[in-house]
Amino acid sequence: MLFPPTLGRVRASARAQLLAETLGRQLGQRVNVRVAQTYAELEEKVLGKQVDVAWAPPSICARAEEREQTILKAVRLGRSMYRSVLICRQGEGLTIDTLQDKRAAWVDPLSTGGHLLAISLLRQQGFNTHTLFASQEFHGSYQGALLSLIRGQADISSIYTYGTEDVDVRRSLSEHVGASEVQLQSFSFTDESPADGLIDTDNSELAHELVRLLLEEPRNRARALLLDLIEAETLERAAHNDYWAVRQALAEL
Repeated sequence: MLFPPTLGRVRASARAQLLAETLGRQLGQRVNVRVAQTYAELEEKVLGKQVDVAWAPPSICARAEEREQTILKAVRLGRSMYRSVLICRQGEGLTIDTLQDKRAAWVDPLSTGGHLLAISLLRQQGFNTHTLFASQEFHGSYQGALLSLIRGQADISSIYTYGTEDVDVRRSLSEHVGASEVQLQSFSFTDESPADGLIDTDNSELAHELVRLLLEEPRNRARALLLDLIEAETLERAAHNDYWAVRQALAEL
């Protein structure tokens, strides 16, 4: 089982090990749970079927969906959809129309909330995102991108949110930078995207059994550990073409 780098190695290590041990007992064989170094590594191993199951962002779920791989979407705050919001430092009052020659701090080229949705919004507004910014850097995590913004090393970033109220944005920000979220403010929301999800890469009997445990046994210990690890309330099976809009955004890059 493979997780994305945005999970954070320090935060994931202990719980991931406990999840591996619990799944191993329930499935009757050794389970290896680890965190990918990059989104590119995660995508390569998912599409190359080098792992049985993986937790992946919507961009990789979209590509897995094309291959008819089973996807279980995360449900948070009662929703399996989210959007991205553009972020700047508190008091700077940036808008969509004042981004020329600003410095952007993104998570990863394949991060939906931390790059793709924001870029798609800007292109829908008629901007050439290759020439709009003075610089664009990828930091590998939401924390890294937001800290770059807080430290004055960048002017704009983006993060996922499950609502459009300030409290919704602040909840997402505080998950990654704690009390420092007060130094940041939001200024523009994107369209919605399906949430990240668990991908069954090869439809093996073992992966099918794992999917069954996660969907059909709500009191299962492994299910509780996984939901805690990804900070979700429950999982739901993705419908056909749920990630179509994400594939369209990828095609525009």
